[in-house]
Amino acid sequence: MADACKLIGDYTDVSGVLPLLFAIRDCVPIAFPATLLVIFFVLFASQYYLIKTKTGRAKALIALSSSSFVTVILAMFLTLSMLITYKILLFWAFISILSFIALVLSDKQ
Repeated sequence: MADACKLIGDYTDVSGVLPLLFAIRDCVPIAFPATLLVIFFVLFASQYYLIKTKTGRAKALIALSSSSFVTVILAMFLTLSMLITYKILLFWAFISILSFIALVLSDKQ
């Protein structure tokens, strides 16, 4: 019985939707980082094909930097609500910084 997941009723000190989200976080630890990864890939693909249809050229670095920036903002909200750790937020911020540096360096050539 010690390995059982906590339920919504076990979180009496918080209100709203947070007990449900905390129960998901505790039972499925990879749920919210995986959700961020899926959101990142969906944003990247949509930005890539949107830019490709508008300009006729594929700009992967622009799509990468914009989707990583949005993912950092979403990771900040998840970190503030204690659904992910700060290490995951730092990972997405690092990816955002690297993609921005790559975008700036590619424009100079």
